[in-house]
Amino acid sequence: MNKFHSAYMSLNATGLNRYIKVLPWLFTASFIFITFLPRSLDDTMFMDGVTYAAISRNMSIGIGSFWRPFFAHSFWLPYDNNGFFSGHPPLQFGLQAILFRIMGDTPAVEIVYNLLILLGYLVVIIALWKKLLSEHPEYRPFAWIPILCWYGMVIVYYGMPNNFLDSTMGLFCLLSCYFQLCFLKLKKITNGSYLWPFIGGICIFLAFLTKGPVGLYPFAFSIIYAMFHRATPFSTSLKSTIVMLFVFAAILSGVLAYQPARDFLGTYFNGQVVQALLQKREKTGTGLAAHFTLLVELARNLYPHLIVLAALYIPSYRINLKTPLSAPMAKTSQFAFLIAFSGIAPMLVSVKQYPHYLLPALPFVALFFGFLMIEKIAALMFARKRMSILLLGIGCFLCWGLTAAKFATDKPDIVVQNAKDLRQMVPRGSTIGICHDLYQNADIHANFQRYHRLSLTESDTARYVFGDSSCLPKFDAQRDSIIPMHGKYLLIIRQSRHR
Repeated sequence: MNKFHSAYMSLNATGLNRYIKVLPWLFTASFIFITFLPRSLDDTMFMDGVTYAAISRNMSIGIGSFWRPFFAHSFWLPYDNNGFFSGHPPLQFGLQAILFRIMGDTPAVEIVYNLLILLGYLVVIIALWKKLLSEHPEYRPFAWIPILCWYGMVIVYYGMPNNFLDSTMGLFCLLSCYFQLCFLKLKKITNGSYLWPFIGGICIFLAFLTKGPVGLYPFAFSIIYAMFHRATPFSTSLKSTIVMLFVFAAILSGVLAYQPARDFLGTYFNGQVVQALLQKREKTGTGLAAHFTLLVELARNLYPHLIVLAALYIPSYRINLKTPLSAPMAKTSQFAFLIAFSGIAPMLVSVKQYPHYLLPALPFVALFFGFLMIEKIAALMFARKRMSILLLGIGCFLCWGLTAAKFATDKPDIVVQNAKDLRQMVPRGSTIGICHDLYQNADIHANFQRYHRLSLTESDTARYVFGDSSCLPKFDAQRDSIIPMHGKYLLIIRQSRHR
């Protein structure tokens, strides 16, 4: 039994130690609220999330269907113009459509959905931490460390309130890994034990049905686990993988037997996956460097983690933190690193790379840093209990202060304001004109459809036209009504249609 374990057991019953247990979780929750609460309550999301919410809302009211999702009669990209939205598989749209049917057409749907996804991540990350540390019970209560490491990445606290497909897909991937771990940790394998990889295979299919092949990385989990844990025979991990592959293939075969599903997935695969691999869709760069965009973005997110890690490993004789990283923690951190890499590496093939694509792999990046930090943080907290309590208390107050400050300083989104104002001026579900220079503005397309079901056209015959001063000369100021809107935008209402 190491020194920390002895200290942990002796202090476990003291009142002071109860604060050591509770305050870190309070600080963690407060830290999460800094960004999640203000970003959730301002009706502002990145245009991808707004687009997905609009598709889900449309599906909920019978405009489009699960296998023929519908966004609008207009779209700003030269893709997905098949009469339906084929840019991504439809599972998240279907799940969110259920919430729209229950709650109605309200922005609260996105808030509730994002909150459920966030809570799902928290629960599964904690469960994985405890399961991976089942032989080290003294460290299991410190599950708040990987949560802080996870939410301390800019991509995570930006992405969670933004309704990204990657968040939903990542949760299914994480669940699959947890169910596999439940199987691999069993001391005795029986026929009933294969229920765990069976459910894990279902979760991988759900991840695939949310955002395609990038959700398949959990297939590597069991094999990688066996590489680092000799107590688990390779044959056991292989059986787990085979069961999941069989389940995935069986469900996919069943889905493809349904003609609408086969048509949709064929259109999606040829238009999204193949075209991305051929570098014919959106590009985040050119040349060899473009393939490593995600690694650069990951490095940018890990500065705080590296600083904390370096600070923890600075020798300190007074608090006896000189002990090196133990072999079990080193092994488990290496395992988490490889799982994270298995989720990121396949995406490096394409040059279509955006920061939020990292979301599914980031829980394992957080676990990697958590395993590197846990021994030092635990020893530090129990060696300096009163100081830890003071710092955590101050941290909680600072977090809530920052949250209040964000509420006070956040400015309304101009495009969202205009979309809501148009409810009073333009019939719902209309197709309105838009100035040529604004047609490629994705935020306008997404928010106008989400908040008032408006489609956009560059046609000169539309009665209502949204624009700015650049296209004002096209209109007759004496005959047409020109209404100023937020952000120097204008709504032009033609009194008679031009022919």
